[in-house]
Amino acid sequence: MKKSLFTSILVSLALFFLLSIFIIGNPQNVKYMEIFIFRAIWTIFLTFIMFMILWTGNISKYRSIFFTIFAFAFILTFITHLLETRGSMALTQEVIDNNDTPLCPVAIPMLILPALFRNTIIFPSKLFGGYYGGFSQIFFMWLISLITLGRGWCSWGCFYGGIDEGFSKIGKRKIIPSKKIKPWLRFIPFIVLTVIIVWSFIVMSPVYCQWLCPLKLVTEYVEITNFKTYIQAIIFITLGMSLLFILPILTKKRTHCAFFCPLGAFQSLLGKINPFRIKIDKDKCIKCGKCIDVCPVMAINSDLLEKGNVSMTCTKCGKCIEKCPSNAIDFHLLGKPLFPGKSENKVINVLKELIAPSTIFTFMGMLFGGILSGGSVTSALFRIYHLFTNGSLLIH
Repeated sequence: MKKSLFTSILVSLALFFLLSIFIIGNPQNVKYMEIFIFRAIWTIFLTFIMFMILWTGNISKYRSIFFTIFAFAFILTFITHLLETRGSMALTQEVIDNNDTPLCPVAIPMLILPALFRNTIIFPSKLFGGYYGGFSQIFFMWLISLITLGRGWCSWGCFYGGIDEGFSKIGKRKIIPSKKIKPWLRFIPFIVLTVIIVWSFIVMSPVYCQWLCPLKLVTEYVEITNFKTYIQAIIFITLGMSLLFILPILTKKRTHCAFFCPLGAFQSLLGKINPFRIKIDKDKCIKCGKCIDVCPVMAINSDLLEKGNVSMTCTKCGKCIEKCPSNAIDFHLLGKPLFPGKSENKVINVLKELIAPSTIFTFMGMLFGGILSGGSVTSALFRIYHLFTNGSLLIH
């Protein structure tokens, strides 16, 4: 995975150029000059992350920094915007009736059957427009992520994935070791996915959002007005505290992503259309088991290791590549390496590095994640700046 200094610089400059177009944009169209400065800072930071990923080969280490910042910045921006526009994080009936709820990508699996068979969008979001984009924009964004990243969405583009990843980094020792986590737990998201698709189609309502979503703890939540909404709030708080905060700290795993999230399961099933794979070279593998232990979503086991494969639940986070002592794991295109080996010609070697699946995928991951994170991170930075200069995170 580790690339030469020249390749690392060249690819990073290409990323900087594209992100400058999407994130920095035209300074004349920016209301506050501070926002333009923060956009430039975030673009430079992403470029640095890209360079370090390629130059050091430590994919997960540096990706995780960007990914965690993205998630917590999104939450800060989302919550403060709700407070500015609604005065509360509560999802009132008026908001629902006006279709003013931003579409969450996690809800997408529940919407497909009602849309196909009853020509109805069961999520209370506008078809177009809205502060975070309407149904069409979010659905198109998800579709692009499916094609370019597959299940890699969960480690490079998900708005919320950095929450449990960030908390899994707290502390050095696992309180609950990997061997005590039952392998069958990784099938729970597929069960949840099946249940919510069928249930939502029957009742024509996004039941996961209403009853099961742990992310309600950090986004908009149902307004507590009666016994039903009180029970819903208890469920949200219990699942959120367990899956997003407590269990990641105890296990060093991304427990929400690995053991509950239905969108992750959906991405696993449909992500096969993405041509990038993580493959294990059986000739190089020394069967040390480090990849099994460090995988945050338990996508590798001893049987898969023998076959040189990983599970379809792999999020392409790069942790196994980073920790493999024999360099037996890497990105491949449709399971086969492109132009293996090294040449005596330095120019050819650089070209091989540039078209290597690991280079292309990490570049796409940083580009996609960078574009998605640009607005929320720069807004969060501006709000923090506003807090120190004006005493409030809210901007009116």
